[in-house]
Amino acid sequence: MDIITIELFDLTVSQAVFEVQRVIDTHPGSAIRIVLDEEMHKVNVIKLLEKQGRQTSINIQGQVVTIDVKSEKRPTFLPPAVVIPAEPKSLPIPPVMILSSSIGTSDYMQGQRLLIEILRRADKQIPWIGLAHDGIAILRDPNGQKVLKDLVGAGVSIRISRESAMFYPEETSGFEVIEDSEWQTLLLKGNVTRF
Repeated sequence: MDIITIELFDLTVSQAVFEVQRVIDTHPGSAIRIVLDEEMHKVNVIKLLEKQGRQTSINIQGQVVTIDVKSEKRPTFLPPAVVIPAEPKSLPIPPVMILSSSIGTSDYMQGQRLLIEILRRADKQIPWIGLAHDGIAILRDPNGQKVLKDLVGAGVSIRISRESAMFYPEETSGFEVIEDSEWQTLLLKGNVTRF
């Protein structure tokens, strides 16, 4: 009977538990070796295995934890281990919030051109790009305004902070408005990329 090895690196806790359940479902009763490096993964995987009445032994070497799950059948021989790599799930791209008018402080014009160039290369899967505070200065630059309009044309929503829209109504007209509390909460939770 094969020993199936699952590596649970770079996954969320739910993805790791799902991957273990998938292997248990597709290889019922098989011996399984689970390799991971996150404490929460370990706790949740062991809970899953205990609920299913599977016997485990744990080996910890540094940050790497190996959980051996005994087979439910007696093997007549132990062939080489079969490695089934976990399929990493791509995480959603977070929104982007532009709060500065340029990157760096030494050369404002160069810093603004660099920031506009980053926006030009932005992944079109970004759910939205927000502008607030000094970030509104990008709208005053013709190249910046063109890049933002191109992004809107590609399906990326450009959102202007309600507070900034009140102070700069001409520059910000034609773009969506985002409540300041929404982007501020995302920023505090680390769920938005900030420039």
